[in-house]
Amino acid sequence: MKIFKRLLRYAKSYRLIISISVLFSIISVILNSSSIWLIGTMLGNIMSPSNSQILNPSNLNEYINYLIYSFLGSESPIEQLKNLCYLLLFIFISKNILFYISKTIISYVQNKVITKIRIKLFEHTSKLSISFFNNAKTAELNSIMISDIANMRIAFSQSLQKIIVEPISILSFLVLLFIINVKFTLIVLTIIPICAYASYMIGQSIRRKSKRSSHKIASVMNIIKETLNNIKIVKIFDNEFYQLNKFKKENLEHFDLAFKQSKLSNLLTPINETIGLLVGIILIWFGGLSVLDNQSMNPEDFIKFILLLFAMMQPIRKLANINALFQNGLASSERVFKIFDNDEITSNFKNSYKIKKFNSEILFDNVSFRYNNKSEYVLKNINTKIRKGQTIAIVGKSGAGKSTFSDLILKLYNPNKGKITLDGINIKHADKTSLRNLFGVVTQTPILFNESIKNNILFGNLNATDDEINKAIESSNLIDLIKKLPEGINTIVGENGVKLSGGEKQRLSIARAIIKNPQIMILDEATASLDSESEKLVHKAIDNVIRNKTVIIIAHRLSTIINSDKILVFDNGEIIESGKHEILIESNNKYKKLYDLQFNNE
Repeated sequence: MKIFKRLLRYAKSYRLIISISVLFSIISVILNSSSIWLIGTMLGNIMSPSNSQILNPSNLNEYINYLIYSFLGSESPIEQLKNLCYLLLFIFISKNILFYISKTIISYVQNKVITKIRIKLFEHTSKLSISFFNNAKTAELNSIMISDIANMRIAFSQSLQKIIVEPISILSFLVLLFIINVKFTLIVLTIIPICAYASYMIGQSIRRKSKRSSHKIASVMNIIKETLNNIKIVKIFDNEFYQLNKFKKENLEHFDLAFKQSKLSNLLTPINETIGLLVGIILIWFGGLSVLDNQSMNPEDFIKFILLLFAMMQPIRKLANINALFQNGLASSERVFKIFDNDEITSNFKNSYKIKKFNSEILFDNVSFRYNNKSEYVLKNINTKIRKGQTIAIVGKSGAGKSTFSDLILKLYNPNKGKITLDGINIKHADKTSLRNLFGVVTQTPILFNESIKNNILFGNLNATDDEINKAIESSNLIDLIKKLPEGINTIVGENGVKLSGGEKQRLSIARAIIKNPQIMILDEATASLDSESEKLVHKAIDNVIRNKTVIIIAHRLSTIINSDKILVFDNGEIIESGKHEILIESNNKYKKLYDLQFNNE
């Protein structure tokens, strides 16, 4: 119920139209119940015409019959039948119009609520810190956003209407049954708790299996994603069969869970109908004896009671079946709300500072950082200063903390200890948007979208003009590439730029950084994986982008950073050396060894 109540909060703004839908549903149910009563009354009248002569009704049952006979008139049975047909036609048309309007309203609300949840989930997920994505599987997130949201939509689009209508329908039938015969109705009441208990127990099992099934489909999606993204490696190592076997295994396990869910769902209808039939047979026997033997119940009431009893079995059966579908929706909802409950957000403070310009320096003051409370510190006691206009190089072996250093400046994470200030402002208290607007980033592995070259460049500045786009293309040495492409700047680059070479992708990511016109540029090993010719073109583009800017270079090839104003040497999360190239060479420590090793290899 906690999950369901949480879902209903999203429907608060639709309370008025939901109330209208519920009202129409109640009227529709009342009309449906009255139509069954009318048919029972008419059949009873045909079997026992004397019942129509009720002059002084002594109870509610007789009074309702009296009103019906008064409406049908005292003419011949043929005329009464004709009036009944007119009345039934009016009731059924009215009932179905109201039912359609009610269901359409609820469908509108359901789809709006699910759409709102999907948008909010995407918004919330995009705000989560990088550490969340480091620990989460992309395929599982895709499964939650696609499969689980779809399960919620299917479950609630089919269930909420029935959750409102069917209990009202059951209640209306019970009221009419009580009016006819209290003793027999009390026997009927035994059906509801038995059916409810069976439905609850099966529903709980379905919910558990649905949660496991959701995890399993995420594993299936993960294999698909990994295989398609790495298809070249799969083929080179001739491991298509290995991947296929993994895929088969996960699919068969998912099939097993899904089939068990189906078996449980299909079990509800036979159980409930068997229970209802047994009670119905008992009532038919004792009711028949009451009519035929001791005549304590007239034929008309007996017919109405049996008609209403079997009519009531339909909403009971629907409600039980809906529970199975509803449990699927709740299992999916739990996975969705688990992401909502994740508060790993690098958020702005209430009165955060908006930084318009970088004027002086970035200062690391005794900064330490680790990705979670259980891990070791990735950075330890970092103290350094980056002045405006300087080119700072960061070197060290893989895993030394170089990229984490730049991630902290961008406020992708917050330090666990110490502080980072920009012009004296603690960036923890800085507005994220204004802070990141100061930076341009070129990563070692270019990250591109499956869109046109133009749109990939515009991602750096969505408001850029055509002139600014052309200047970015020229500065990043992309003109020759664009000229030879059939669709030019509108060419789709493919998933993650698969249609471009490594150097072309890197120059495109540089164009994206250039068009932003940042005050501080971070180059994260931007040429590490390129051949010599591509590296020359990329370096030329980099020279265009770093002119008159503060630059932070995470370097792989030390020969590219010998002219830096300051070189920071990282080892095991600490800065062990700092200074210009010449000074570090003379000191004959870690940097000198790295440089000699690389120089000798070259």
